[in-house]
Amino acid sequence: MGFLRDLATLTRQGYEAQQRLDVGASMAQAKAQMEQASRMMAASMPAQAEPALEGQRLRTTATILDARQLPMMIGMNSLVELDLHVLMPGGVPLPVTRTEQLAPLHLARALPGATLDVSLVPGRPDTVHVEWGG
Repeated sequence: MGFLRDLATLTRQGYEAQQRLDVGASMAQAKAQMEQASRMMAASMPAQAEPALEGQRLRTTATILDARQLPMMIGMNSLVELDLHVLMPGGVPLPVTRTEQLAPLHLARALPGATLDVSLVPGRPDTVHVEWGG
């Protein structure tokens, strides 16, 4: 009879938990988390410049001022927010913040003080692209 008593206890506990469940709040929380994940994904994708502007893209270097790992992973890649100091031709500094998807191989390169190769369209800080392969 112990099995049936345990089954009855589990059934009663399940019904009580179901009565306490707030489906609306759970759905609202899930929706908020999906919207946050969508914003992070969109931020990690580089902006697509017009083809005419791609011919003006310059290669330069950037120094990492700060790197923060975000609480999300895409596959095996970590999302990292980088504060960069991009050195424009002529010595003009350009502060840029980028969210990047970093493979485990590149995580060690995302340290404050590190120098990275980047490219961008002059006058368009939203087109900064970190050249991880270079």
